[in-house]
Amino acid sequence: MKYRSFGKTDLKISEIGFGGAPIGYTSGLEDDKACIDCVRNAIDIGINFFDTSPVYGKSEINLGQAIGPDRDKIILATKIRLPAFNDIKNMKNFIIASVERSLDRLRTDYIDLLQIHHQIGNIRGKYQFRDNPPEFATRLNVIDCIEFYDCTDSLRISGKVRYIGFTGWDGDYEAQKKLIYSDRFTSVQVLYNILNQSADGMARNTPHENDQGYGSGEDCVINLAEQNKVALIGIRPFADGVIVDKIKSNKKLSKQIYNDHHQVQKMKLQIGRDDLSLAQIAVLFCLENKKISTIVPGIKNSVELNEIIRAYDSGGLKKKDLEKISSWYLNY
Repeated sequence: MKYRSFGKTDLKISEIGFGGAPIGYTSGLEDDKACIDCVRNAIDIGINFFDTSPVYGKSEINLGQAIGPDRDKIILATKIRLPAFNDIKNMKNFIIASVERSLDRLRTDYIDLLQIHHQIGNIRGKYQFRDNPPEFATRLNVIDCIEFYDCTDSLRISGKVRYIGFTGWDGDYEAQKKLIYSDRFTSVQVLYNILNQSADGMARNTPHENDQGYGSGEDCVINLAEQNKVALIGIRPFADGVIVDKIKSNKKLSKQIYNDHHQVQKMKLQIGRDDLSLAQIAVLFCLENKKISTIVPGIKNSVELNEIIRAYDSGGLKKKDLEKISSWYLNY
């Protein structure tokens, strides 16, 4: 495993992290033991960044059971999702209570990175973060995020939380820019994958509905973060289960997902890397972006973990592969 710097901190973070949502939404044969074994295997391989959230079902619980004596070997990141503004009377008390519950579930006395688990915009509102069943969360503005940071002062002073980050997924560019320049936040999560390179300033010739407000060219969010030494965490390298050899049958019901999957299959034929799965190509592509400290593919069992790690033995993507991917992306 290779390691990269993490913003202004002295942390060295594995360039492949562990996205913890799948080990919370266990189903079928993917039971808790399989999830715990997967985390143990990831630690043995050298993965040291684990990203979870209280809203990921049993993820924090399974992660806490798996870490055991290796707590100080890893960098543990979790999140907070605030209730609707009408339902929150004291943000600081809510944050402290949420952290205490996470500490209990994770079986630890400190969290390395606490992240704001909301879309960020210039105005407050709400957004749908899950389709089936439909679920909504609050969209925060810049002032809300600054208040969030200020509300963690006692947690940071006591050592229960080391650093604060925010999620830039589907966020407003100007709002993210202000938070990066605020010099408060250690990290930002950005959506980055073969299908969506907008966070790195890459604009398609034909706009796609998943392109997001990440700026353009040199003024993109990834460049702004790097210039201000705010660490970048790349999320959804598989584009929510699209950049894989076989998508789940329920996802095929979405016309956009079906079309995107069909296109990335054609992209794979164009680059001619039969030695790699689409998931491995997705991981290797993201790793080529050295501005990003770590990517966090969602992993639910050791079979998926091993597929990702085997990509390391492939020799990576060649320059001509990346040029073909870039050409395909700009024109798709």
